[in-house]
Amino acid sequence: MEIVCNSCNTKLSVADDKLPKDKAASIRCPKCKNKIAIDLRQNAGNSKAETAAAPNPFNFDEGTEDYDASERPFDFLEEEGNTALVCENDPEIIKQINIVLGIMDYSVATADTVRDALKKMKYHTYDMMLINETFDGSDPDANGLLVYMERLEMDVRRNIFVGLLTRRYPTMDNMAAFLKSVNITINLKDIGSIDRILSRGINEYELFYAAYKDTAKKLGIK
Repeated sequence: MEIVCNSCNTKLSVADDKLPKDKAASIRCPKCKNKIAIDLRQNAGNSKAETAAAPNPFNFDEGTEDYDASERPFDFLEEEGNTALVCENDPEIIKQINIVLGIMDYSVATADTVRDALKKMKYHTYDMMLINETFDGSDPDANGLLVYMERLEMDVRRNIFVGLLTRRYPTMDNMAAFLKSVNITINLKDIGSIDRILSRGINEYELFYAAYKDTAKKLGIK
């Protein structure tokens, strides 16, 4: 299917089997970052679809650009679907996390390296990120991915729930979470209880931002 962003005219060429059939989905344009809504319930059977996007708030030059989804993959997700990126190198831990996040209705992606994680984040903003402090052999006190998260603009960062997978800090250590600029710490010895830990952490995170998000929504602030 060929999808055209009305905001910047970027042309996306995407294999049909990567799109959710007969469902509403959304992506972010890889060029201008605006949200593109795709209603495949209406466009079923069409080979092309032109999609609407919000006005472009950036100063990109208008024009058409070919985009190969196989070279720069990003996710096509159902509306209101939550997404998570797991940055962990232990296959058994990844397996346990994937089971829990699947039950919580998250679409889960995994990264093999810091470079791979940053590439995925370039084309998609995840609702949750679980990052091992030694991911990809990183120094736990100088983890490049955690440094990147710390330096994100606040309007982006506040919408991402970040959990630190650690062997140094206790689970739900608020001071350690503050010092590492994450929302929650999860000691790996407690990985068997990660379902309860995440549920409690997400509830506290949502309550913390509830008043702000309600006010921001009324004022039209993202």
